[in-house]
Amino acid sequence: MKFHFIFTLLIVLLLSSCTAANPPSVDPLKINDVPRLRSLESFEVKNEILLGTLENWALLNYGNLEGEAYDVVVVGSEPEGISAAIAAAREGQKTLLLDKKPIVGGLYTLGMLNMIDINWSPTHESVNKGLFLEFYKKINNRTSFDVKQAKLVFENMLADEKKITVQLGAQSFLPIMNQNHVDALLYKDANGIVKKIVGKQYIDSTPDADFAQLAGADFSIGQEDFRNEARMMAVTLVFELSGVDWGKVQNYLNYDDEVYTGADQYSAWGYGKEMAQYKPSQENVRIRALNIGKQDSGHVLINAFQILGINGLNSGELQTAWGIANEELPKITEFLQKNLIGFENVKLVGTADEFYVRETRHLEAEYKLTVDDVLENHDFDDRIAFGSYPIDMQATVIDEGDLIIGGPDMYAIPFRSIVPKGFGNLLVAGRSAGYESLAHGSARTVPVGMTVGQAAGVTSAYANKKNIDFQSLIGDSALHHLKSIQAILNQNGAGLSPIPPYEIPLMNHWAYEGVKFLRNFGLIAAGYDNEYRIDETITKAEFISFVRRVEQYSGATFTAAFPFSENDDALGTDDLTKFWNANNLAPNSLTALTFDHLQNQSTVDRALAYMVIKDFFEKKAPQQTTESTNLLSVVC
Repeated sequence: MKFHFIFTLLIVLLLSSCTAANPPSVDPLKINDVPRLRSLESFEVKNEILLGTLENWALLNYGNLEGEAYDVVVVGSEPEGISAAIAAAREGQKTLLLDKKPIVGGLYTLGMLNMIDINWSPTHESVNKGLFLEFYKKINNRTSFDVKQAKLVFENMLADEKKITVQLGAQSFLPIMNQNHVDALLYKDANGIVKKIVGKQYIDSTPDADFAQLAGADFSIGQEDFRNEARMMAVTLVFELSGVDWGKVQNYLNYDDEVYTGADQYSAWGYGKEMAQYKPSQENVRIRALNIGKQDSGHVLINAFQILGINGLNSGELQTAWGIANEELPKITEFLQKNLIGFENVKLVGTADEFYVRETRHLEAEYKLTVDDVLENHDFDDRIAFGSYPIDMQATVIDEGDLIIGGPDMYAIPFRSIVPKGFGNLLVAGRSAGYESLAHGSARTVPVGMTVGQAAGVTSAYANKKNIDFQSLIGDSALHHLKSIQAILNQNGAGLSPIPPYEIPLMNHWAYEGVKFLRNFGLIAAGYDNEYRIDETITKAEFISFVRRVEQYSGATFTAAFPFSENDDALGTDDLTKFWNANNLAPNSLTALTFDHLQNQSTVDRALAYMVIKDFFEKKAPQQTTESTNLLSVVC
C-alpha cells in the first residue's frame, strides 16, 4: 500500500505544481481524470508501475515523513491570507503561511494593483476596519500606495508576529483528506523537498481557492451561475510609466467638467473620452478610462488595459495573454503620448509580474451571498465583515461593456459564506469565497477580503480553543459561539455592529420583483446612481432581446414567439397582450398586479415590461416541466 499511495501522490503533486489548473471535471473525486487523494487507503495501483527514483520514493514516503504541527495553516500570501495569519497568531496560534509565490502581498505587490477600493459607509467611513485599517495607516492612508512600501509593510507586519512561520516559493501543495476533514498538507519546497504539515485548521487564501479545490470543495466556474456558461471577467495587466506630468494631470482632470474624473496627490481617474478613441491592433483587447496610481519614484501604475475571453484557470490562455500584452502595450504608450494631457513624455517602464485576474472559481459554501443580499443591504446574524462597493462587472467578451449593476449602502458577509459545504476545518478567505458571481462583483475587493481573512483567523483560533469544528459553529442556532467570535473581532477593531436600516425606495415599487428577476441575470444595471429608469418606455427590440437572453441564460428549452418585429418602435400594451396570446398564455394568467397595470396603463414602461417578462418565464417554466413529465409518461 505504501507504493500505491506514493504513485498516486506523485501524479497529483506534479499536477498541482501547475500555476493554473483547468476547471474541475464532472467527477468531484478527480482532477483532470486523475483521482484526488482523499485518504491514505483510497486507491489500488500495481507496484511495478511505480515511477521515480529511490530518492523520489524516500521523499514521497508519507508514513516516514516527519510532520511539523501547526494550529492554523494559511495557504496563500495574498493580503487576505496575511490578514488571516496575523489574526490567528495574535490569538496565540502557531501559524504557517504557505505560498508558491516568491514574495508576500499577491495582487497588491506582484499584481501591482495599488489603487485601494475603499468600501465607504453612508457616513463616509471605511466599513472595513481591523487589520485592513492597520495596513492602510501603515501606507499613510494613501488612496494609491507605493508597491515597494506595501511589500515592506506586509513583511514587517508578519515579522512582528513571532508565532508565524512564512514559507514562500513552494513548488506544489496537496491536502491529505479524511472525508471532509483536512488531516495534513504535503508541499514541495523551493528545493524540491516534500514536507509534511499537520494542522488543526486550514484557511485557503489563494486567489483561485486552489487548496480547497484539491480538498474536494465544490465551485461554480466564472459566471455559469447566471449566464449558463463559464465566462469570466476580463483580466488586466497593470503597466508602469515614467514621465507623467502630475500637475498637468491634476489640473486637467479636476477641471474637465466630467463628473466621474478627478485627481489627488496620489491617484487620478479619467481620460475616458480619449481612451475610447484608441483602436487596438489585436482582437479581444481594449483599454478603458485610466485608473492611475502614483509611486514614490514618480512613476505611475495604470489599471485600464483589458484582455477579454481569458480563462484565468488555464495557464496556456494566460501565457497567450502575456504575448498579447507585450505586443499591445508599446502601441498604447504611443497613443498616450500623442493624445493625453500630461502624458506627452511618458515611457513604458514595465508591467506587473502577474495578471489582475478578477474571477475564476466561486465556492459552493454553506451560504452563497447573492446580488439581492448586496443591493438590499442585507445583514446576517453571523456577520464577519461588511462591504459597500458597487457591483462592478467588467466585460467578459469584446462586444459587451462593463456594467455597474448597482451600489449598496452597506451589506454583511456571513461566516457561512467562507465555509465549504460539509467541511469542518477548512475556510476559504479570498475572492473565490462563497459569493454568487454578481455579488462577487462587489465582495471581491481586497479590503473586504482582508476583513474576511481576519475573521477566518480568529474563528480558526476559537475553534481550536473550544475544540469545535466549523459545522458545529454554524449548526448552533443560538449562535453562542459566533457571538463570542464577533466579540473578539470587535475587541480588535472590526466594528461588527448591526447594519442600520437604510431605505431603498425601489423596493417599494410595484414592479420591483421584475427588476430583481432581470437583475439576477445581469441584464439591467443601475450604474453608480442606482437608477434603473423603470419609468421610461421600452422598444420592441429591447423587449425581444431581454426575453431571448433570459432563454439563453436560464437554459430554457422553449422558444418564445413574438407577434411583432424587432425594431425601435415603442412597445405597446396591445403588443404585450399579443405576445402573451402568441405563447398560448391567457392574459388573465398574469399575476394580478401585472394584469391590472396592463389593463390600466396607456403606455408600456420598463416596469411593466420587466414584470411581464418575469411572469412569462415563471408561467412557462412550470408548463415546460409539466409537458416534459407528460411526455415521459407517454414514452414509458
